[in-house]
Amino acid sequence: MLSKRIGPAAYDEVLAALAAAPDEESRRRLSGAFSRFGTVDRYLEALSHPSASVRQSAAFGIQSACSVAYGREPNPDVDYDRVIDALIPLLADPDPEVAQRVMWVLTMLGPGVVEPLSRIRAHGPGQLRARALSVLAAVGGEEALSAADRAAVARLIRVKLPHDQARPLDACFTSWIAVPGGDQQGIVDVLELFDARPATFALGLSVGAHDSHDGAEYGRVYVTPEVDGWTLVLGPWCNPVDPERAEDVLRVVTELSRRYGRAQAYYFGEQGGGSGWLVAADGGVVRRCRGSWDEDDARYTLGPPLPEERAACVEEGVTPVGDEPADGDENEERADFAPYLAPELARRLGVSPFDLGPDTTVRGAGLVALTPYAREHGKPSSGAYAI
Repeated sequence: MLSKRIGPAAYDEVLAALAAAPDEESRRRLSGAFSRFGTVDRYLEALSHPSASVRQSAAFGIQSACSVAYGREPNPDVDYDRVIDALIPLLADPDPEVAQRVMWVLTMLGPGVVEPLSRIRAHGPGQLRARALSVLAAVGGEEALSAADRAAVARLIRVKLPHDQARPLDACFTSWIAVPGGDQQGIVDVLELFDARPATFALGLSVGAHDSHDGAEYGRVYVTPEVDGWTLVLGPWCNPVDPERAEDVLRVVTELSRRYGRAQAYYFGEQGGGSGWLVAADGGVVRRCRGSWDEDDARYTLGPPLPEERAACVEEGVTPVGDEPADGDENEERADFAPYLAPELARRLGVSPFDLGPDTTVRGAGLVALTPYAREHGKPSSGAYAI
């Protein structure tokens, strides 16, 4: 009623109620109404309001009315330069939630943010420079950064690497190849990776998470240092049960096993996205399987069930894979268990990326590299990543 039927006539009353909201639930509901008015000029005024709730909601209202993200057309009634100039000072807002919202909004306003943020990187003010760098990277990737900023990022990575500690590599949709030993360069050569750059664990995870969302990015991977006697390659390109990647992953994992005796590849979607695993030894396929509640799962099956699969089922109280269940209920239980099996199998067969941490033995340094897919389809877009 407030936003659609009464409209802007209710703006002042909603703003006042939002500023005086006594609890989080009230603020949430009032903010929802406030950000739907679509009155960009009034939102720009509200960016200087003493209430952080009002400033944050005004920024969100600007996002709703002005975003050009995900293919949206620019709002023809908006002066984008004016909006950008009004938002930029709030990158230094004393309330971190306001500053974060403004960062998100600026990334959604198109390439017009690049020039003013580049000026801030070069000339200040200093309190805006750090967040300006993050927005520039999110909007235009590495290409939007100056040569000085790119050099500073590379220097920061070099400084952090000698003291870099392992951490769990959990990207929600996680695909990885696992190879015993620490011959990182040899693995890079077998996989035909190129344009490799040093990377911390945090950077590798951040890149992996970015490349796994909003459509799989096959052009880039993170290669860990040796971790507890294994080297992991992380990225959607490594998915052994992806319809587009399955056969090529089968080929490269087999090649790796020919050189290193063993090699594995896994996929795990922790939000019910299913599991997949591929195990090779001495140049041959031992096992490939996908568990995802999909009728198409069977077409990925190669080789008999692994002893580790059977053991995991027994421990879970589920009829082992390969055995005939006593009744339909047990068969259903096994089908429900398989989609969560990849991390456990990786743990039993070597090392799981989800188990890495401060106690992990690390030798060497990680790197981010481009895959053969990038040679054919072009370099992937880059963004703002944690270091």
